[in-house]
Amino acid sequence: MLAEAVKYAGARLLGQGDRHGHLAQQVALWARHKRHAAAWAPHMERCRALALAAARACPEEARRTALVLGSGLLLEVPLDGLSALFERVVLADMAFLPEVRARAARLGNVVTLEVDLTGRLDQLDQLDRLDRLDRLDTAPSIPPEIGTIVSGGPVESAGLAALAAQLPGLDFAYSANLLSQLPLFALAALPSGMEEERRAQLAAELVRQHLDGLRSLGCPACLVTDVTERGLRRGVVDYEADLLFGVDPGPGGERWTWRMAPRGEAVPGLDVEREVLGMMLVNTLSGPHAPAPETT
Repeated sequence: MLAEAVKYAGARLLGQGDRHGHLAQQVALWARHKRHAAAWAPHMERCRALALAAARACPEEARRTALVLGSGLLLEVPLDGLSALFERVVLADMAFLPEVRARAARLGNVVTLEVDLTGRLDQLDQLDRLDRLDRLDTAPSIPPEIGTIVSGGPVESAGLAALAAQLPGLDFAYSANLLSQLPLFALAALPSGMEEERRAQLAAELVRQHLDGLRSLGCPACLVTDVTERGLRRGVVDYEADLLFGVDPGPGGERWTWRMAPRGEAVPGLDVEREVLGMMLVNTLSGPHAPAPETT
């Protein structure tokens, strides 16, 4: 706990905000990864291999800007490979630890962009008066030039479409295990007392919006996402949870198991694992889903 407190305080002292708790989540993830690096390694290697294979499929003449959505701690992001392939890599998330910013700076063509990828978090308290997410006013659009975006500090977007439309030369996008996380902070921001059924409907709408946004991009888009969580007691399933709130991400892709919280860390007495879906090309430009890359 002390290491986490120091990590969090260090990021805040360097100016990183934590308006919706994303920094605290990343610090907790950092600590859990340190404890379970060996258990997490196969999952992270598979994510990186899938994303890099999808990026390499982009024609050499179409490798200007790559966008990583939900870049986090870069555990599932093949950053060096993307930096070598593309003229510019944009890491988009709500918060960044100092070491992530430092690594981006060292590569020279990688920039970090603080942005709410739902475009809605600051407005969800209005939903006690509105019945649909799309009735919320859109957030301010971001500046058109990436240099302005980076130097201007935190910005808002009206969601993925608005963000992508204003990134020059976007040729590849990677949603890095973000889809199942998008509803979590939104649910925390919803008005208290909202019915559970309605909360679940709104969470599902956020999931659908992200999938629709990926599919509507004018460039190849790769998707990695948790789909199901299971708690195991001595190998027997104790509970199972749908992390996409009933939304079907579509056919194709490959699936694997991530041993996320072994030895009862998340739930006393249980090993917690997640089923992960990886799609090299999730949007309409892909045609039939490409075969998954071989992993060792």
